Amino acid sequence: MEKLDTDLEETATIEKSKVLLNREWSFWENYEPKDQKDQKESDYSKLLKEIFTFNDIISFWQFWNHYPGNDIKKIFFDGEYLHYFFKEKYRIIAINVFQKDIRPEWEDKKNSKGNILTLSYTTKKNEDIDDFLTQVSKNWIKLICLLIGEALPNCENINGIRFVDKTKFNKSIIFKYEIWVNSIMKEKELDKLKEYCNQEFECQGTIKPIN
Repeated sequence: MEKLDTDLEETATIEKSKVLLNREWSFWENYEPKDQKDQKESDYSKLLKEIFTFNDIISFWQFWNHYPGNDIKKIFFDGEYLHYFFKEKYRIIAINVFQKDIRPEWEDKKNSKGNILTLSYTTKKNEDIDDFLTQVSKNWIKLICLLIGEALPNCENINGIRFVDKTKFNKSIIFKYEIWVNSIMKEKELDKLKEYCNQEFECQGTIKPIN
């Protein structure tokens, strides 16, 4: 994208073409019921909700600055508590940013036969949780900006990203970033993406097929 002049007067306007993104994107949330006894695999789609769609950088920052999920300690496990929301008592277990016409599900045809690059972060409760959560949050917004700014290697073949909380109460804190790529991305290109992310996010990525 073209670099914007940030030294603008309050009354100044910006041409829409200068803030448009190459693609339209959507934020999604995955939920997990507090009581999981009766939960079935078929409930997955029901526990997935699209919450915001944007196609320009200004709309993105307006949303992000007011979204509770911009601070993961408010929605994911914070070292002490699991957070539950809504009258249904749902826990948010994943945030997704995907191209507008693609659902963050294996069943979506545009994800079919693609791959997932996973970057995992783990720490124990007796370690410095605040520093860990701060760094993981910074890496997440960095990954979002690289995605929507089309700055990741072979970005045109990336369908979206996920931030997943795999933590179980009273056990190690486990967070994962997932980068979902389509079937067009070749093995050599996927390895290049993995190498780039390993360096940028100081993490050893793993690759597995979507289905």
